[in-house]
Amino acid sequence: MIEIRHATLITNNDNNEVIENAVVQIADGKIAYAGLSASAPTFHAERVIDARGNVVMPGFVNTHTHVPMNLFRSYADDLDLMSWLNTKIFPAEDKLNEDSAYWGSMAAMCEMAAAGIVAFNEMYFFVDSIARAARKSGLRGILSRAVVTPAPGVGERMLQESVELFEKYNGVGRLKVYLSPHAQYTVNNAMLEKLAQEAKRLGTGVHMHISETRGEHETCVKEQGLTPIGLCEKTGLLDVPFLGAHCVWVSDHDIELMKEHGSSVLSCPKSNLKLASGIAPLTKMIQKGVNVTLGTDGAASNNKLSMMEEMTYASMLQKGTTYDAKAVPAALALKLATRNGAQALGLDSGVIEEGKDADIIMIDTSGIRYTPDYDIVSLLVYAGSDADVCMTMVGGDIIYENGEFAFADIEEVKARVCGYAEEMKNI
Repeated sequence: MIEIRHATLITNNDNNEVIENAVVQIADGKIAYAGLSASAPTFHAERVIDARGNVVMPGFVNTHTHVPMNLFRSYADDLDLMSWLNTKIFPAEDKLNEDSAYWGSMAAMCEMAAAGIVAFNEMYFFVDSIARAARKSGLRGILSRAVVTPAPGVGERMLQESVELFEKYNGVGRLKVYLSPHAQYTVNNAMLEKLAQEAKRLGTGVHMHISETRGEHETCVKEQGLTPIGLCEKTGLLDVPFLGAHCVWVSDHDIELMKEHGSSVLSCPKSNLKLASGIAPLTKMIQKGVNVTLGTDGAASNNKLSMMEEMTYASMLQKGTTYDAKAVPAALALKLATRNGAQALGLDSGVIEEGKDADIIMIDTSGIRYTPDYDIVSLLVYAGSDADVCMTMVGGDIIYENGEFAFADIEEVKARVCGYAEEMKNI
């Protein structure tokens, strides 16, 4: 049982309420009370945290990741997506094994915990290694094994692996398992249909790269007579909880389909800029009622797992491309990075209120970048930094605090990752 006192509390509720001199009480992994100090009930805390000079708020939800790719940070920069994949990333991934994938994942867990991320949505392979790292860290995770169909029988094997992973990890600790067609251009239509059918049978969702580049989108229209989202509807993928990563080149009709089916968009503004993929029409999606969330993508294409920066980029890019300074205001940008992501992943968090999971972060706002304070939410979105995160709590468990990780020896993690990096240099 933990009580946080004297906090500036960003509730993230429907009224965007900010409470000064607030108390948050945590018991059994849930928020037992959140509100004014004067109204707080008697609470027998095992630990009291003095949050003077700090903001307490919901933790960030990173809705699109490839965590083992922390091994490839700075390995393949300044390339477009297809050159990046075909000349650098795919050959490097051929050298991965369960051990290297684990340590790359552990590096990501540390980076995310220190950046105030409480949950992530993962698509990759070596899922056993990722699950091992996720469980050790205490972060919430949705895991999926990317399925591709490069040759007969390969996709069927990967689908069977995905089902086995679902049976092994779904509901274990803080993990869930989704199915994952990698992308329209790497998976044939028959396998898209099989994945949709299997997701329905298992009662789970789908996580897929969709309309990330103009070439991908236009080639699909030319060859299939449908957009990638249109093809997903035709094959039944939109009939289950559908998480579409990127959605940079979606059409107006695509947006209507996503709204109609309750799909969520996993936008990765920085990665899309770095790979020269484009800028997603988030404002239009939001106006149409689509649930828009933010993700970082992998560290090889970002190159940081920073939801603080994704918030800033999401807001600034929409203002610049719509010529509307009111597009994606600060309070909305914060929701894209927290509450909307929790909704997409089916989490009971994203808001600080009684009964919600205690997925909470604390940010030190005593520094110069938060001075003066006219609007603390605007300061976080437009001036904040990951370096200001001083505590990350998941389900009432503190996994990171003041530079210390509860689950990892950071020097060992760094040494292991650097060791594998030496091998990468010889590829």
